[in-house]
Amino acid sequence: MKIGILSDTHGVLKDTFLEELQSCDYLLHAGDIGSLKCYETLKNLHVPLYIIKGNCDKGEWTKYLPETLAAPIGGKIFYLIHKKSDLPYPQPVADFIITGHTHHYEVSKRGTTTFINPGSAGRSRSGSSCTIAILTLDGDDVSISPIYTE
Repeated sequence: MKIGILSDTHGVLKDTFLEELQSCDYLLHAGDIGSLKCYETLKNLHVPLYIIKGNCDKGEWTKYLPETLAAPIGGKIFYLIHKKSDLPYPQPVADFIITGHTHHYEVSKRGTTTFINPGSAGRSRSGSSCTIAILTLDGDDVSISPIYTE
């Protein structure tokens, strides 16, 4: 199973990423979608989409987006929250915690939980590349790879 993980599109969806995301079985977006057009583009990929609101998501179209979400996929729990610093204590029980906000790609593990920040899919900071993450899940076998573009 192939899961596309993205965050911080800020209204920009790059063609390179769209091609990659179309081949996914699920999509997870950790907030700061940035525009109704970007949200609709993701929905129109016809891939099951789990999406949350980020701190920059404003307007009528965002009012039904949750700020956190636990998504059961492939026998695993994916917990989405935009800012890692807003993670509740005690930490939610999840196999994966997906965050955004920093615009920096990062994967780390604490105990049995893997933390993934896919970076920024739409606008980089300080000259870094835009990134998304692709998680491949085969039972208990997991691989996570960044996809880069300018």
